[in-house]
Amino acid sequence: MKCLALHTCCAPCLIGAYEALTEELAQESKRITAVFYNPNIAPAEEYIVRRDACRDYAREQGIDFVEVEANFTDWEDKESQEQRCQSCYNLRLARIAEWAHDNDCDTIATTLSISPWQNLEAIKRAGEKAVSNFPHLHFAAHDFRDYYREAQKKARALKIYCQNYCGCLPSKAEAEAQRTARRKGK
Repeated sequence: MKCLALHTCCAPCLIGAYEALTEELAQESKRITAVFYNPNIAPAEEYIVRRDACRDYAREQGIDFVEVEANFTDWEDKESQEQRCQSCYNLRLARIAEWAHDNDCDTIATTLSISPWQNLEAIKRAGEKAVSNFPHLHFAAHDFRDYYREAQKKARALKIYCQNYCGCLPSKAEAEAQRTARRKGK
């Protein structure tokens, strides 16, 4: 049986991406394992809440779930959002590729590509770079954004924690500034 290691950032994103992948892979008998590796998430309490929500949802749905231990990274020193995000994608997908290699998977993908706020081209570059060291691995570049709204709706209906920023502290500050600007614009 083949295995797809699905880098998973949070439960709401897992909901939509997993649904899309099970539809796509129905004929292939490919096992999907949700792999939680997110050293960017801060503060520590936020990491725990996201991990636990993801793990609990996966267990309830019968989805294989693995947490890869994270060495937390400070993203404050990156010169720009673009550099910070590319570095983060590279770090996470490289570790997922290593995990996939060690666990006999043939494909990796990521739930990050469900978010309308993520850079799909940067994610694709990171995924392709990550698998380049492992000839048997393939990066499945997906655009799951069509599933985003429905996944968010399902998460809220199931009372699953939905975060309001990507993960790192700079993204938290940026999201708060955007929300403040929208409120002032009303």
